[in-house]
Amino acid sequence: MQSFFPAIIILSSNSLFDALSILLIILTTIIILIKKGSGSPKITIHGTENFTNKNGVIFVASQIRFDEQFAMLNLPLKKILVFDMSGLAGHPPQNTALHNKIIYIQPILGLRGIVKCLKEARVLLKNNENIGVVTEWFKFEGGFEIDSYRLIKALIKNINAPVIPIHLEQPKGSNFTIRKKGVFSRNIINNKTHWYIFAGKALTTLEEAKKIKSEIQDLSVKAAKVTYNDLPLVHIGFALQALRTPEKPCFPDNVNPKLNLNYGKALVAVSCLGNQLCHELKDEKTVGVWLPNSTGSALTNIALGTIGKISVNLNYTASIGILEHCIKKSGVKTIITAKRFTSKVNWPEIQGIRLIYLEDIMQKISPTQKALTFLASKILPPNMFIKIILKAHQPHPDDTLTIIFSSGSTGNPKGVMLTYKNITSNAWSTIKGADVDFTDCLLGALPFFHSFGYTVSMWTPIQVGASIVYQPDPRQARDIGAACKSYQCTAYLSTATFLRFCLKKSEPDDFKSLRILICGAEKLPIQLAKDFEFKFGILPLEGYGCTELSPVVCINKGDIRLPGGTILGQMAGSIGQIIPGVSIKIVDPDTLDNLLPNNEGMVLATGANVMKGYLDDPEKTASVIKDGWYITGDMGKINLESYVTLTGRLSRFAKIGGEMVPLERLEDELHDLLESSERICAVTCVPDISRGERIIVLFLPSILASFDIDVKTWIKKLSSKGLPNLWIPSEKDFHPVTDLPVLGSGKLDLASLKAKALEIAGEKA
Repeated sequence: MQSFFPAIIILSSNSLFDALSILLIILTTIIILIKKGSGSPKITIHGTENFTNKNGVIFVASQIRFDEQFAMLNLPLKKILVFDMSGLAGHPPQNTALHNKIIYIQPILGLRGIVKCLKEARVLLKNNENIGVVTEWFKFEGGFEIDSYRLIKALIKNINAPVIPIHLEQPKGSNFTIRKKGVFSRNIINNKTHWYIFAGKALTTLEEAKKIKSEIQDLSVKAAKVTYNDLPLVHIGFALQALRTPEKPCFPDNVNPKLNLNYGKALVAVSCLGNQLCHELKDEKTVGVWLPNSTGSALTNIALGTIGKISVNLNYTASIGILEHCIKKSGVKTIITAKRFTSKVNWPEIQGIRLIYLEDIMQKISPTQKALTFLASKILPPNMFIKIILKAHQPHPDDTLTIIFSSGSTGNPKGVMLTYKNITSNAWSTIKGADVDFTDCLLGALPFFHSFGYTVSMWTPIQVGASIVYQPDPRQARDIGAACKSYQCTAYLSTATFLRFCLKKSEPDDFKSLRILICGAEKLPIQLAKDFEFKFGILPLEGYGCTELSPVVCINKGDIRLPGGTILGQMAGSIGQIIPGVSIKIVDPDTLDNLLPNNEGMVLATGANVMKGYLDDPEKTASVIKDGWYITGDMGKINLESYVTLTGRLSRFAKIGGEMVPLERLEDELHDLLESSERICAVTCVPDISRGERIIVLFLPSILASFDIDVKTWIKKLSSKGLPNLWIPSEKDFHPVTDLPVLGSGKLDLASLKAKALEIAGEKA
């Protein structure tokens, strides 16, 4: 790769090209300014049939701020009730027309301030005027909380005003965002932006009003599907971003700083690499990738998507049996790798598989091709460059972009087919949900065979011009901390397992620059989060996703501090709030009937992010997707503000004496007793003749001993927590082991855990 990228660097310094670039930038800027100054936002309203004939209606939206509030004025309403954020630094100038339409809740005035605003709004309702309400989950300095339902309940008491849920959609999100230092302009949309307003069916009772947030979330799914065509597919989105901001850093290279690439150079690399891969791969449709997460791996995956090949990122930590299964299942004949990588991670020779090396491919790309591609990127209009030079594939949105094999925690991995639409929709939902923009620098330490790494650490940042620093091994905590500090990364995606490495080996000021630290793939123990915050000054927040959902579903976010209180963005112990464009419902696991908020059941999710299906397994696909809803297999509950709390995995329950015992909950209780962020034990079950199943606890004796506690005392402490007797394992069912089986993603390997338990204790079943 070294012989390829320096040629681009030298090329970019050519004075003739620089002069042409400056001239083109000036002309482009003039055209943009002329276009920007003309026209006005276009508004499309869906669901007007849900507007009632009566007046005195409440239109309820959620977390609508700044420019979005102005779009809301297109509804037939008199006033909008919102929380006052004008005290934030950098708050946009108040629009006179908007200001005169707003009733501001001023938290600094405390409860009397909100009571005054509610009285004004109620007078309007009694006079048959329509009002809008923008809800927030807000905590006043005195500790009093007000959520969406409580606010609506106070408004319609003794009035019985119909409540119409509203969702405002701008495909790329608001033009403003809130940072620690105040309001920040994202500069991604202009005056001709197309806003969409979606109205749901009127809720006419207090009981129905409890569903307001879930109704708004459902509307966001409808909106995402309708507005999807306003967004370019991810490979086109990257190219457009690169042509728009060619000098913006794209892939700062943590391993080899000489290979640092800005967006312009990255686009040239993708174009030339894609062209060469077309010759190498010919008619092969599915292509394997055997590389760690790195600049080279990212460029390879982007290039494969751009030329219309289906990428299969192979798990280089898996056994040869699992690897052969994935290769055979996906029909891969050729695997792209690098000599530098195979010298460290031996490729297990598999018959009939051809390896091609990135170093060899790069050498076949001529200097002339690099130069002409670079020149074309500076001269040609974007659409012409994408069509003629990049030769970007124009897929149907439902065409498969990648096949990601599931973790295999409960058996052989399943091939999950994710489409261009899946990845594009989830990337933009994540951008809006996690608030990612061009100022961010993401630290990517999760491998691309992990859906979290593939979507969030690669495709998502390059849609908005953010930078990505790759660290190939998520266990190398010293290197991860040093990279974060060196590049002043603002976002880091990890798992609880890998955070434990950082807690032990990273320096206290390594993560000082972070504003987003999200953990997924496994449960984030509260003690681990507290220990991490104590050492590094940033609290890890839990998110949630599934490979089958492309993968992101929920995210906890940072709180927003206002004079007088806080807009809550996170909920301890939860997996966060559902992101835009995705919806969750909780159902009875046996009947699949919907359950009300705060009731435990099975978690189902829907949206444009739901996978195309399992590879060559229509029966399995049909068993997990019902009417567009994916059955996650997780148990949980959802509160009135759309925050989801998981209570266990359906497959991680033991059935003892006819009762369901949550093994993950028991695991958490055992760890909580020790107040440790270490993973000390894992809980599973084996068959039992008399009771159906029996709980087995495998533990690490050396770590347990460091807490000066034995198994008998551990069980005694567990019993004192008031848990049902059925949940308490006997002393004979605690077994010491040298290690606990984990997957490459850091998740427990449940299949190996069960096998180990059967080997140790099964003969006693």
